[in-house]
Amino acid sequence: MRTNIRRGLIAATAAVVFTVTNVAPALADSSSGNCSSLGYSATGRANYTTGGTGVRYISSFSWTINEQSGSTKNDVIIELKRDDTLRPDPVLYTWSTGSARNGDGSHTPPYALEMPVLWRVYARYHFIFDRNNLGDPECYARTSNF
Repeated sequence: MRTNIRRGLIAATAAVVFTVTNVAPALADSSSGNCSSLGYSATGRANYTTGGTGVRYISSFSWTINEQSGSTKNDVIIELKRDDTLRPDPVLYTWSTGSARNGDGSHTPPYALEMPVLWRVYARYHFIFDRNNLGDPECYARTSNF
């Protein structure tokens, strides 16, 4: 009786190993876009992984702000959108901060953003550059569809 249980476990384990080894490896990539206004510029990136499961996972959003030295009050508003030709592009995820520093920054969503690979999605960034005692220029950056 014990022999039969072990044989069953070995067969089940072999099936699981076979299934796992046939899954395509995940591929990490990013899509970026940039913008500028009145001499200030920024770049936004959406970082994602695509596997063999037909799902794309958006893991994080990152940016680089080229603005006045030492600023800690730049606004960054991020929208992940689906490119939809039949209606306005729906917003799938949004996040913002009013305290982005000059230079590099990032945001990691609190939960997995899973999108079917058949969907064309993109990230839209709205940057507002903080200028001391002056009006704040702003611009919009859109990543390529991914």
